Amino acid sequence: MEFTLIRLDEVDSTNNYAMARIQHGGLPEGTVIQALQQHAGRGQRNRGWISEPRANLLMSLILKPAVISHHPPFLLSMAVATGLREAVATHSGEPNFYIKWTNDLYWNDKKAGGILIENTWKGQFWQYAVVGIGLNVNQKQFPPELPNPVSLTQITGQEYDLDQLLRAIYDQIIKRYQDLQAGKTEALIREYHRWLYRKDVEAWYESNQQRFRGTIREVFPDGRLLMDTPEGQRIWNFGEIEFVIGQSN
Repeated sequence: MEFTLIRLDEVDSTNNYAMARIQHGGLPEGTVIQALQQHAGRGQRNRGWISEPRANLLMSLILKPAVISHHPPFLLSMAVATGLREAVATHSGEPNFYIKWTNDLYWNDKKAGGILIENTWKGQFWQYAVVGIGLNVNQKQFPPELPNPVSLTQITGQEYDLDQLLRAIYDQIIKRYQDLQAGKTEALIREYHRWLYRKDVEAWYESNQQRFRGTIREVFPDGRLLMDTPEGQRIWNFGEIEFVIGQSN
């Protein structure tokens, strides 16, 4: 797979740009769209992604996962999340990055990055996956309305070359994607759980405006979350619960 970079000074969102290019003829697998500035960045569940121009990493990676169409799509999310975590931890020298279910990158209880994967299918065949990544890198201050952001420079006191970091992230994601193509799913699932935020730790959550204590035990290959609660084990789909951040005992 060949690394190809398309760098844009400004765009609404790199995922939107990539999806438009796919609809008008496609893009080679391995293409990365990078924006120095986004004015309509998107996160999970249609939430906005706010970023200071030229300070952070805003990118989308094009994959053609037809060969893994028989796998649950969430395994690709696991591959992307673990690859991103490994690249950031290694590049920054700070190991304590974790994957918050489903696809946020956390340091302690603060959000350093997020992933948004958008897919196109033709029948049962997985044509494209557009892997959008937003990573807070060199931004030193954030708008007060953001609940818990953090950047790499705030964590380590260093500034980072975005090009080097982008290539490190690309290499680690592609490595796990190729492992997934080769059927190495068990190792991928183990790595995801090794770095799963709050795994085996009792904490506060919220569902239907009710707060409760729960302990994450497992994320299934289809993306559902298994949790121990005072009422017994529960299985949650994404969007059914919220993590309560900063709540003491």
